[in-house]
Amino acid sequence: MDRLEFWPDYGGALLWSETGERRELDSLSLPEAIVDEADGWIERYDDSKLPWEPTRDDAWLADGRRLYAALHAALAVLGIELVAGEDHWLPD
Repeated sequence: MDRLEFWPDYGGALLWSETGERRELDSLSLPEAIVDEADGWIERYDDSKLPWEPTRDDAWLADGRRLYAALHAALAVLGIELVAGEDHWLPD
């Protein structure tokens, strides 16, 4: 099974290979609705939204947890394991 890491970053980066290469969502045969949701979510990425910042964005973080769960399920169907780069992406 292949493994990808969920690690949001600037420039639309969201998923990374085990060798540290960015994986484009549209190259993974994911449902269009998930790709669209992920693209819109990662477009709003900013370090200031992260949980350890005083300006954290709880709504954005909650959307990220839901997105992680959706991607985890969709990628599993494709034989790809998704791991969270940080524990705060894991569903509550």
